[in-house]
Order: sequence, then structure tokens, then C-alpha cells
Amino acid sequence: MSPRKKKEKVRKKRTDYIGKYLSPSFRFWTGLSLIPPYFMIDSVAAKLLLVLLFALTAKLAGKKIRFMYFIILISSITFFHLLTPMGRILAVWGPLTITQGALATGVTKGLTLCGLVFLSLFSVTPSLKLPGKLGGLLARMFYYFEEILDGRKKISPANFIGSLDTVLMELFPPERLGENNVKEVEAIKPSVPLSVLYLLVLVAAVWGTLIRQFLF
Repeated sequence: MSPRKKKEKVRKKRTDYIGKYLSPSFRFWTGLSLIPPYFMIDSVAAKLLLVLLFALTAKLAGKKIRFMYFIILISSITFFHLLTPMGRILAVWGPLTITQGALATGVTKGLTLCGLVFLSLFSVTPSLKLPGKLGGLLARMFYYFEEILDGRKKISPANFIGSLDTVLMELFPPERLGENNVKEVEAIKPSVPLSVLYLLVLVAAVWGTLIRQFLF
């Protein structure tokens, strides 16, 4: 079996358990409703718990998550915020002064960005159909983005442009540019109980956290 066929075989094993019972539009609008309250949550601990919940939901949606990438992302954002001291001094490490305000701000912004990525992973699917030409364009964009992420291991930092071009040529050969490349998906059997449970868990987790923040 060729490496490419092996890779396709591994990719097919990822099952979108959520997508079997929830419609793409329901997932999209539910996820969209969570963005405003998620942005307004200030607690680092609460945001971390929500990020873990979003990551778990993304895994249930069949998405592959590279946790080391997100750890590096949070660390990088936090580091650059530490360069601008703010608040009480916690420690001094050589020329770097670690302050409480800068540390909290950096970690919060890093977690916010990671949470938004996870939220989009389980809320948006290639089978999402939005009305109008813009909706069709967005559906294709999400499909292409997912395919490129699946082929990311082939992209070499030493030859970024060349390796990226190779991945794009494999995914979208010139002779197929006029075809409809969006994935065919299995028929969905909407489940009202699971849809209600999905909505209640996510709304309670995010909106409930925000309401608790305002009350207490």
C-alpha cells in the first residue's frame, strides 16, 4: 500500500460522531451564538475549562488536534505580553520582568484564540450550506482549509513554497478545477434529544460562566 493510500485510510477512520445526529446548520448557529459570551469571560481558569470542553467536542467531531501546536501558540502570545510589564512583579528572570497583569493577559488571549479555533472545528463542517453565492464560497473555503490541514505534515519549513505547491496540486489537480470538490457526506439522521442536549451543555457552559462572572 502506497503512503498516500495509507494516509487516506487513516483519514477515513476519523468519525464525526456529532455530525451523525446534528445538522451542519444547527452546529454552525449554535457555535456562532457562543462567540460573544466566550470573548467576555475574564477568568483564566474558566477559559481553560472551556478550551478543554471545546477540544473534547472537536475530537468528537472527528478533528485531529495537535496539542503541542496550541501549547506553543499560548506560550508565544504570553511571552510577547510579558515584554510589556503590567501590574504586580512576580519574578525577575534576567532582563525579563514577569508581572501578574501581563501574564494573565497573555494567557487569557492565548486561550481565547485556541478556544475559537476549537469552536470553529466542531461548529463548521465542509457540508455546511449557507444561502447565496457567498454561502457556497464559504462552504468551499472550509472544505479546502480542512484538506490542507490534513496534508500539513507534507509541508516542509525548508522548502515551504515548493512543498505547499505539491500539497495543493495533489488535492486540487488542474484537470479537476471545474468540478465540485466538496465532500459527499452521509445522510444525517437528526436527533432532537441529542440536539437539545448538545445545545444545553454548550450554552450552559459558556453563557452560564459569563452570567456567574457578572453575578459574583
